[in-house]
Amino acid sequence: MAPWLVLSALPAYVGMADVGMVGAAGNKMTMAVGRSDAAEANRIYQTAQLFMTVMCCSLAAIIIPAALFLPLPDSMTTDKRIALAALMCAVLFALYGGLQEAVFKATGRYAAGTMLGQTVRLAEWGGYMAGLMLFRTLAGVAICGLVARAAGTAAGVYLSQQGDHKFRLGFQHASKAELLSMIRPAVSLMAFPLASGLSFQGVTLLVAALAGTTAVAVFNTYRTIARLAVQVTGMFSHAVQPEFSRLFGEAGMKGVRSLYRHSTRLGAVQSIVLSLVLYFMSPFLLRIWTHGRIEFIPSMMMWLLVYAAVGGVWHVPRILLLATNQHIGLAGWFLLSGILSVALGWLFGIIWQVNGICAAMLVSEMFIAAICTYIAHRLFAEANS
Repeated sequence: MAPWLVLSALPAYVGMADVGMVGAAGNKMTMAVGRSDAAEANRIYQTAQLFMTVMCCSLAAIIIPAALFLPLPDSMTTDKRIALAALMCAVLFALYGGLQEAVFKATGRYAAGTMLGQTVRLAEWGGYMAGLMLFRTLAGVAICGLVARAAGTAAGVYLSQQGDHKFRLGFQHASKAELLSMIRPAVSLMAFPLASGLSFQGVTLLVAALAGTTAVAVFNTYRTIARLAVQVTGMFSHAVQPEFSRLFGEAGMKGVRSLYRHSTRLGAVQSIVLSLVLYFMSPFLLRIWTHGRIEFIPSMMMWLLVYAAVGGVWHVPRILLLATNQHIGLAGWFLLSGILSVALGWLFGIIWQVNGICAAMLVSEMFIAAICTYIAHRLFAEANS
């Protein structure tokens, strides 16, 4: 089990290799469809195809030989080397498959694309289970998962091409100008997972340093429960993201105003109400989940649920900026908020221990929520002027 956990964690870094290009291209494709500019939409798609093909093939040519032949610790047996190479290849297939999911979003088939993506992930997991039962080796498990992922990606490519739309496989209409126009929003997208990783992992390490590993187990359990409110709002806001892109392409910020207003209100209500419900349900959830091993601490749960409620409130404004590729200004602030959460967490944690770290998380979340909401509202004001 331990070797597999280590091996499966390493390819996660390969998952950032698209430098946000799939997300930026998908948004721009949807906006072009909103303007009824099929030629531009296909040009963006083929440009992104060329970029992803070159990037995935180049990485495969580097990481497969590296995993198989580079000098590594003696613990890296041939079985583990093959497994590592297969796992990295599966990540590359997943990256390329993300571009096909973007076609579904751009053509109004968000639900079908999401269902397909989740089905492929489930098939990949099934491949791992089949490999475990058939071969009982790390390489066998990883290769079977890779085969399932590759087959799912191929199915996604085929299905994305079906229907009455102008997105076509190929590089004939790829454009250097389109690629250059997507670099800034694409790279800026990378700030969000980096800042989230800094905040989540940094805060976890802070809890361990200031309160010990036992406190980490308690803190992570509480944070997981609290973030249920954010997850619900996240599912809702991601569902409206393609509509934001389409409406923005059709009529600019004025086109998204009505949907934004209603979505923001609904998202805020969802987050706040669910946070309140979770506060009263958390003693029961903790008792069931941990079999009574973790007690309910009202103050810690309150801090984390207020933090989660704030996170849910600004989720829709953030998705609006991402969907319209206007998140470049927000990216730097988001990184700063991640650093702020760790710095304040250390300062507050010295004084108030874990509750102080929770309070620091709330302060940093309020900071970035205010910045994001301000940027979104300023864009609407500029559209009216």
